[in-house]
Amino acid sequence: MSTGENVSAGLNEDPYENFRSLLQQSVVFPTEYTFKFIIKADKDKIADLKAMFANANASISETSSSGGKYKSFTVQVFVQDGEEVIAYYKEVSKIDSVIML
Repeated sequence: MSTGENVSAGLNEDPYENFRSLLQQSVVFPTEYTFKFIIKADKDKIADLKAMFANANASISETSSSGGKYKSFTVQVFVQDGEEVIAYYKEVSKIDSVIML
């Protein structure tokens, strides 16, 4: 394999592959999964996050930072498998400046 082929092969890899493997090894599905996110205390971003879990019957708790500039969210939702967990992370990653823990 040439160096150019090696580089392009790396670009096609799934960035969630390691996480997918970890989920398969450490979580028994289906289960209630806990997500944790931090976002700026912006009404639109908060609404976007909550909308992503609106149809999932999720439990969402939020805490403001001491300065009030950020909010942390703990979201508990029932998921069928690791692919559903990854789908949520991919969707939430579309929110600008979100921190996923």
